[in-house]
Amino acid sequence: MKLLPRACLCAAATAALLAQHPSDPTELLVKARDLIVARAKRLPDYTCVQTAARQYFKHLQPLVPLPYCVQIATLNKDNPHDLALQATDRLRLDLKVSQGTEIGAWAGASQFSSRSVFDLIGEGSYGTGTLGSFLADIFQDGGATYTSRGQETAGVLQLTAHAYRVPLSSSHYLIEAGAGWAKAAFSGVFWVDSASAELRRLLVDANEIPPETGACEVATTVEYKGVKVGAGEFLLPIRSSMRTVGMDTTETRTTAVYSGCREYRGEASIRFDDAVPRAAAQAAIPAAPLAPGVSLSLALTSPINTDIAVAGDVVTAKLRKPVRVSKEVLIPAGATVEGRIVQMRHWLDPPPHFTISLLLETLQVRGVAIPLYARLRPAESANIALPPIGQSPLVAALLFNTDKSRYIVAAGYQSNWVTVEPPMEEKKFYTVCGYELSKMCARFVGRTKQHLPALRLSCVKASERTLDVYFGPSILLTGSQTEVSCL
Repeated sequence: MKLLPRACLCAAATAALLAQHPSDPTELLVKARDLIVARAKRLPDYTCVQTAARQYFKHLQPLVPLPYCVQIATLNKDNPHDLALQATDRLRLDLKVSQGTEIGAWAGASQFSSRSVFDLIGEGSYGTGTLGSFLADIFQDGGATYTSRGQETAGVLQLTAHAYRVPLSSSHYLIEAGAGWAKAAFSGVFWVDSASAELRRLLVDANEIPPETGACEVATTVEYKGVKVGAGEFLLPIRSSMRTVGMDTTETRTTAVYSGCREYRGEASIRFDDAVPRAAAQAAIPAAPLAPGVSLSLALTSPINTDIAVAGDVVTAKLRKPVRVSKEVLIPAGATVEGRIVQMRHWLDPPPHFTISLLLETLQVRGVAIPLYARLRPAESANIALPPIGQSPLVAALLFNTDKSRYIVAAGYQSNWVTVEPPMEEKKFYTVCGYELSKMCARFVGRTKQHLPALRLSCVKASERTLDVYFGPSILLTGSQTEVSCL
């Protein structure tokens, strides 16, 4: 009952801020800050789809010895034509933001995990912060300083610019440095709509970057717009770009667009229902992975067009031959295998080629999705392509030589795989009642879902009753128990 008046007061405060048109730069800055903070406080957990494109550049002629960072900046600025495009790639992610913290999953994945988005995408330049943490450091934490830069015109908008600086002591800007992370101060400029006090654009430059990061420059630009999320409208990015320059003189340029932003709600449902048939619950429990050493011959069901495909896309294939055990058909021909593109890279250096890296994920058997762990057979191709750094050892990198700007892997493309033991990071299960129970299990207190990171749950004996729990499109709990916890 108390939440509704509070929500009304917040909405009224935001409307009041928007209604005033301050002319003094300091007054405008205060209005912009208050508006950002007010919206951030009532911003619900939300997700957005991020589609990012990266370009990798190197100097046409090797620079020996390598220049200092200040010299590299001058070289790149004065001689931009000395940089040659070496490779490109694209990826698509679902990003979830909760209290300013970003986590990611491949677009369309069934759930978010605790895995870092940097671990998910592996190698290549990538940055977070555009969905919240930059604004918190600049406007909320109190350590930033500001300087008015006057007014500018952008189309029909009149904007007021302010320079800012966030010192190291107030910064949460982290840059990868080997196996760890190094903090950096940052500064830049932000542009505010002079009439509405809405933030429109933000420039972020990392300052005094620690040398162990291997970076000379990291600059990010973000464009913002009011986006409806849940019951309110909030300031979210619509586009961003990032430029990184390395001490080895290479340069990476990343552009990203954000779409489909919506309030995040747990996709799974929980039902306490003694009437749920036990057989139905048992039938929905995922089966165990295939034993190691099973050969799988696959054919793509649809083409992969490098003009539109991105890392994160799901690919499907059919089993060309049945899998037999002791002359009995264990898996029929035509069974569906789903995998995912984890890297889609176009190399322009001679010889030009595309590398499409795939990870098989599931095998559909009689309507049940079985986790699939398999490697591409070594003799699959005379060309050897290494999987991306930081990705699962089961990722297969397929290499396609072409001097064209596009390549289409035709439907029916055949590949041969062999099942293997799950990687160590996947073996985080206990065995309960003949099924696997994740170590990161869910806990239910009363009928309230507190945490839901588990991959699979199974039956747990309690008193003299059996509580059947499984993960699927929904979560069923049969029996009278109201608590499930890790063994």
